[in-house]
Amino acid sequence: MKKWKKITIIVVSVILSIILALVGAFLVITYIGETQFHQDDTHISADEVTIEDEDTISYNGKKYTLNKNIVSFLVMGIDRDNVNENFSSGANGQADVIFVATIDTETKKACIIPISRETMVDVNLFTKDGKYAGTKREQLCLAYAYGNSTEQSSENVLTSVRRLLYNINISSYVTIEMEGVEKLTDLVGGVDITSLEDLNSTKLTLKKGQKTTLNGNQAHTYIAYRDDDVEANARRMERQKQFLSALLNKTSNQVLNDYSKLVALYSTMTPYFNSDISFAQIAYLAQNCLSINFGDAIEYKSIDGTLTEGEQWIEFEADKESILQTVIDVFYIPQ
Repeated sequence: MKKWKKITIIVVSVILSIILALVGAFLVITYIGETQFHQDDTHISADEVTIEDEDTISYNGKKYTLNKNIVSFLVMGIDRDNVNENFSSGANGQADVIFVATIDTETKKACIIPISRETMVDVNLFTKDGKYAGTKREQLCLAYAYGNSTEQSSENVLTSVRRLLYNINISSYVTIEMEGVEKLTDLVGGVDITSLEDLNSTKLTLKKGQKTTLNGNQAHTYIAYRDDDVEANARRMERQKQFLSALLNKTSNQVLNDYSKLVALYSTMTPYFNSDISFAQIAYLAQNCLSINFGDAIEYKSIDGTLTEGEQWIEFEADKESILQTVIDVFYIPQ
């Protein structure tokens, strides 16, 4: 065999070996990510539910199978003046936007369960030096205050949400400072919406039905503004849902048209973003979900309940049957 042919074969073999090694490494990483998402998969724990076996439950005369293609994480929007500055436990701000996001990696369907910040839940309390001090039933948004870091505060909200949703597996959290939403909105060139109600604030004035393109500062106002009446937060959650769908739709379309946009997104959001999602989990999501047009594919599942004006604040008491049915609809497959 001629020398140049031998060299060509060697070079091609080396390149193929490198490619195979990289593919193998990526497959290992994505497998680890999948395992991390599902390492705590268990059935919901509720007296109304009968556990048939490892995969099956019965509820209201029907059987359901745990959907092991579902990955889930809690998303929190934190609105405060001092971005990423952490104070002592009990004074670390509040979670204004709270929702559980799920993705079915088999069907490519995305679902969001919005959770009112006013939902009354059992919240873990901690002293200023970080020692556990029992629980107290109060608004979910206040759970974020108890932590000496973004990580501790986020974990505390996640703990309360898991309790609320009958201990279904929500594997991770994503915490975003609301100022980051401003930056992202400006990065994608603004977000088009049709106002769901009349808004009269010093930063934004809109009439119901008015079409407009929100810049970052206006977007912050649109999703954060709240009147003083009992229904104010419920109306705000509808605006948040509307804006989130529009923002995700525009962002995902831009990324699908130009993957280099991911670099700009990453550098823009890094200062305002905190999460316990690992690199392996990100790789797994990227492998399974880049083709999803999130804004159009998102399904919203609401939790019903009762709003009352308590002694200190507005209280939302979530209906237990509604919680159960919502969790089953999202995390289980009917037989």
